[in-house]
Amino acid sequence: MKEELIGKRRSKRSKLEKKESMIAFGFVSIKLLGFAAFTLIPVCICILYSFTNMNPLRYSETVFSYFGEESFWNGIQNYVNLFTHPLYTQIFLRSALNTIILLISVPLGMAAGLVLAVLLTENDTKFKAGFRLLIYLPVVASAVAMGYIWRYIFETQYGILNQLLGLNVNWFSNEHLTRLAIIVKNSWGSMGRTMIMYIAARLAVGNNYYEAAQLDGANRLQMFWHITFPLVTPTTFYLIVTGVIGNLQSYNDSVIFAPGSTGSQTVVWFIWNYGINQNRYGLASAASVLLSIVIMGLTIIQFKRSDKWVFEG
Repeated sequence: MKEELIGKRRSKRSKLEKKESMIAFGFVSIKLLGFAAFTLIPVCICILYSFTNMNPLRYSETVFSYFGEESFWNGIQNYVNLFTHPLYTQIFLRSALNTIILLISVPLGMAAGLVLAVLLTENDTKFKAGFRLLIYLPVVASAVAMGYIWRYIFETQYGILNQLLGLNVNWFSNEHLTRLAIIVKNSWGSMGRTMIMYIAARLAVGNNYYEAAQLDGANRLQMFWHITFPLVTPTTFYLIVTGVIGNLQSYNDSVIFAPGSTGSQTVVWFIWNYGINQNRYGLASAASVLLSIVIMGLTIIQFKRSDKWVFEG
């Protein structure tokens, strides 16, 4: 009798576990299907196209019917063209250089956000909530709207910046000035996000550290450098990783803020221009694969080096 009862209980438990597993799989499958449909399959197709002469205007009937043709496949020629072809190399290398230079806005925005976070948490100002709202507002605003607003700020004749400084600078006529304008815009735009993150990290630091430092005679600068800055390094690491990934994929400035300027052309702009605009999907896919490899490589390096400077409490 005992063995029969134990067997029945086990069978009921196994049925219940199977039912729970099926329900759990049903919920997870929605996410898996979305990942497969919108991430995994497009990535595989992109890698496949990077080894072809894919042009939707040329192969308009059906792509699969051309997979067996030798003219459709070109091996690594697209990757070679990015660095050797006279029509593409200069534009691609310039776009890559612009993308790298514009990364300067990541540490600038983080530094400004950290300073603001410290000032707003350590000083009891009357309008603290209002300052936070104003600084964070560009983060929640539309990227397109902010691009147009900043474009009018840097406008040559009637721009607010030239009017305030008494200048007559055409910020979009020179690629160096365009890069400078984009760095200023992106640093200001990311400042609110980094400020909120650093405020949360700063409030998580126990006051006992600062009380002990004050008893030892430490000033505010010493407490910031030896207490605040080390203890918020996990947030700093997160902001660096996400900031680098986001800025390497920047595109909005090329078409909204400074369209037509060579200083605003990034790798993603190159992908759009030769992929969607000129239907050279093979070349654009090769640039996309290279950009993905660079992003993954930099992310892996940052994670490998993080244990040497990120605080683990």
